[in-house]
Amino acid sequence: MHSLSERLSPWGWFSGGAAARGPRLAKADHPAFEADTAERGALSALSRPERVRRAFEEIPMSAREAAAVAALLDAPGATALELSRYCGWMDTGWRTQMLLLCQRRRRYFWPGGMAAGATNGAILNALTEYNSDALSFRPRGELTAILRQAVAAA
Repeated sequence: MHSLSERLSPWGWFSGGAAARGPRLAKADHPAFEADTAERGALSALSRPERVRRAFEEIPMSAREAAAVAALLDAPGATALELSRYCGWMDTGWRTQMLLLCQRRRRYFWPGGMAAGATNGAILNALTEYNSDALSFRPRGELTAILRQAVAAA
């Protein structure tokens, strides 16, 4: 029996074992991990919308990521549970997909590096605005058109 960490792929999802997983990749082998010093400076000079556009050009959305973002765009002001249901998922499915989406593109969203104690709320804040009174999410206004383009390209 393999331990949980052995059954997870390098990016955190379950795999079918060593044969299905293939060789382990170093962090540097995946484009989502932290940028090198030169790239960090170049990305830091870009505005948030420019970094988000580049992130989705270089790492296109998966079908699940596109579904999560489409739900956010189609139902702004909905709660995470409502957005999960909109996607046909249960419980925290929407939030999980959005967290994974942001994590995969973290070198673009946080070119200086993510804080060690970054909360899920801080991570989601890269693309969303959260209303703590209504417990609802909406896309960041300056990113709406970019998110629509990324969903359409998926």
